[in-house]
Amino acid sequence: MLRIRSIRTISVMIFCAALAGCRSNSVQFGSGAGPGTGPGSNGNSSVVLAMTDTPPSNVSILSAQVTLTGATLSPGNVSLFSGSATVDLMRLQTDIAYLSTAANIPAGNYTAVTLTFANPSLTIENDTASSIGTCAVGSICTIVPAASPLSATVPLTAFSIASSSTTGLLIDVNSENLLTTSLGEDFSAGTTVTAFTPAGFGAPAVGAEDVVGQVGNFNASSKTFTLTNAAGTYSLKVDNTSTFFQFPATTACSTSTPGISCLQNNQILSVDIGIQADGSILARNILFEDADSSDTEVEGMITSTNVGSQQFNMVIQTLSSPGTGLSIGQPITVQYSASPQTPFDIDFVHADNAPISISTSGFLFSAPADLVVGQQVSIRRHSTLSGGQILADRVRLRSSRITATVQQLGAPNIYLYNLPSIFSGHNVTQIQAQTSLPTIYFEIGGIINNSSILLGDFVSVRGPLFSASGTTRPLLATKVVLK
Repeated sequence: MLRIRSIRTISVMIFCAALAGCRSNSVQFGSGAGPGTGPGSNGNSSVVLAMTDTPPSNVSILSAQVTLTGATLSPGNVSLFSGSATVDLMRLQTDIAYLSTAANIPAGNYTAVTLTFANPSLTIENDTASSIGTCAVGSICTIVPAASPLSATVPLTAFSIASSSTTGLLIDVNSENLLTTSLGEDFSAGTTVTAFTPAGFGAPAVGAEDVVGQVGNFNASSKTFTLTNAAGTYSLKVDNTSTFFQFPATTACSTSTPGISCLQNNQILSVDIGIQADGSILARNILFEDADSSDTEVEGMITSTNVGSQQFNMVIQTLSSPGTGLSIGQPITVQYSASPQTPFDIDFVHADNAPISISTSGFLFSAPADLVVGQQVSIRRHSTLSGGQILADRVRLRSSRITATVQQLGAPNIYLYNLPSIFSGHNVTQIQAQTSLPTIYFEIGGIINNSSILLGDFVSVRGPLFSASGTTRPLLATKVVLK
């Protein structure tokens, strides 16, 4: 039997604030929790949707896409979301994905929230002892799980929206129940809701992390720009709390005091998106990646390496632009050059806006020998080759996201075991997550620090993963999430 343990939480954050907004089609997510007082007529609050997730064991889920197509509050069938928003849940083990903001939500008491999903898709490595459908043992396969039902209704307890107030809900789907033993999906199972205050107690400082895309519609006077990638477009603003990193010196951009003048259309950036107390979104941290969008950034997880052939295989988890001929969840082969050697480098490592030193001698990523399974890398694609191959003109180490059990604590390190099978299947039995003062600690609905992590806890860690001899891999932890 397939044992599902780790893809456990899909969280949808709902912030209610006073913003201009959108309408959506209605959907129903099960029955309500009681009659309660219905919403009033004053529609002066808004709702922001975001998602997070964690992965399973025994079968390595390398990509898990799902599309949100609707969200409503009841009573009143109050629509929170229209259109569609597709996310890859594997990236969301530690992160939050901002989805949308809805406005003009009437004040009142609400008893349930309904979400509707569509088009679930999984890319897996089958590390079980038998085939899963047509996916043979040891193979990497993309499957479309049978999903029924595709919606669920979550009761709300004592949840009310006051006039002109800011309120939040965090909706968690327990994926131990979401994924069946045959890798089907039941979105009505295991869903809970937690109330919180946006930008307050229990709310993450960053609403969406490491979002890579290309700049458009830059307006220096209004301090706004759009960031577009394969998942969609974000409309962002910049203020005096925004931080800028790694921008090259130009006539308009000073490297000593980088700011909004450093932004240009068609740049490739990595942006942390902050959700503000009023529900608006902000480009909180802005990291320069490339000067223009002529070469697509293709990011994913390494699944095997072949230094002799100057190749490695990976599964795509994000793309810097649409219309590339590639897709999220697609397994591809990356070709690099030995002479001259394709540049290898490490992306700027920071926890929120605080840089973390990577001067430790063992933290190397400068040559093909430093490639290992489980690393998250970003490839600047030079051209597309035949047969699912791409040619890299740069390989950049980004942050891996790993969910496992705390085996040992030895400050500043957290040692993890019961790893996803993508690691155990390649003789890696332990991850040494090295924390530091800037490391972010997060738990849904609470405030924690490093002393909150105990032996046997189930956690997700984020950070660059490095090669090492033996069965332990070091990870420079920028974030630790307690499940």
